[in-house]
Amino acid sequence: MVSKVYFSHMRAKKSNQNFSTKIKDLFDAAGIQKIFTEGDLVALKIHFGTGGNQRHLEPQHIRSIVDKVKERGGQPFVTDTTGIGLSAPRGTAVGCLRNATLHGFTQEVLGAPVIVADGLKGLTGCKIKVNGVRMKEIEIAQAIAESDAMISIAHVKGHPRTGFGASLKNVGIGCISKVSKAPLHMSKKPKIDSEKCTNCGLCIPFCPVEAIQLHGKKPKISSKKCIVGCGCWDICPENAITKWGGLHHRNKELIIRNVDAAAGVLKYFGKKKVAYFNFAYDITPHCDCADYGDVPMVPDIGLFVSNDPVAIDKASTDAINNSLGIKGTATEEIDAMKIGEDKIGKLADWDAFQIFKNIDGTREWKLQFEIAEKLGLGTQKYKLITVD
Repeated sequence: MVSKVYFSHMRAKKSNQNFSTKIKDLFDAAGIQKIFTEGDLVALKIHFGTGGNQRHLEPQHIRSIVDKVKERGGQPFVTDTTGIGLSAPRGTAVGCLRNATLHGFTQEVLGAPVIVADGLKGLTGCKIKVNGVRMKEIEIAQAIAESDAMISIAHVKGHPRTGFGASLKNVGIGCISKVSKAPLHMSKKPKIDSEKCTNCGLCIPFCPVEAIQLHGKKPKISSKKCIVGCGCWDICPENAITKWGGLHHRNKELIIRNVDAAAGVLKYFGKKKVAYFNFAYDITPHCDCADYGDVPMVPDIGLFVSNDPVAIDKASTDAINNSLGIKGTATEEIDAMKIGEDKIGKLADWDAFQIFKNIDGTREWKLQFEIAEKLGLGTQKYKLITVD
């Protein structure tokens, strides 16, 4: 079986080749309108980006997809989910919308409502059973779960732990609430070091599920109640609570669990109700969660569109590795300038990513495609159809 992936490059030499026009042309060529019917609520899942990171999706490009969905009778809304940690910049809906506004993702610009899918604190969702390699249950963010169809709109880029992130990551980690993001990211639950704890009491009211209670003279975390993802470690002035770095899964495990989550989301919707856009520009080594934006490591490539999340991500990674690296960027620093070199794999050696390098040694980024095929999400075999 071979999946179709539609593609348009970034070059433009006349007005009818502007990128917004190309987005609409690919929407039609790929038959994206088939995933929804008139009146359907259509979730456009993007990443709002983080604070000082200027390398994110362009709002006017999202607007082009909004306009096509409306033209075909759908009711689109643009959405994202909260991140780990209530005190983090994207940890609440308030923080998410602040970032969205900072980056131009507003209703006025997009032409559609902007909604944080998993609620004010990221704890609102719909639990479903999944038959993943590791995960057997996920909680899909509520607004996404209530949608009739979904279009994943991903920014193609590297990632410090999974190596690469686009459609599979946008649908996996990106579509679930904190309740599921926590076991996906972390293998342990935090504990309080009673020797360091001064009993200041800040952590007790902070916990939204009342997992931290006073036991004798010091607070203690109930492992049974703790949902991990709220980031109590961030607010402890004495650093008495186990830190994020001491709780994480290994990189390989994170990759597997992300694909498990994506499989659950697609099982819930049905694969025919989800479509994928991969914007391959401003391709940085890091993800949009980072609070900084490095220069792109390869030239802008273009737009990929498909109904297969595995095929579109494989096509996107092939395009990155088959591009020349740009001097003065991460590709030069990792000695991956040539066409055909595994730029994504070599990012494991980038100096900025050494703090993310665990016992796995390297980031087995190709594993996500193998697991996704095993779970029936799609195929790595694709036919690239160029639409000029």
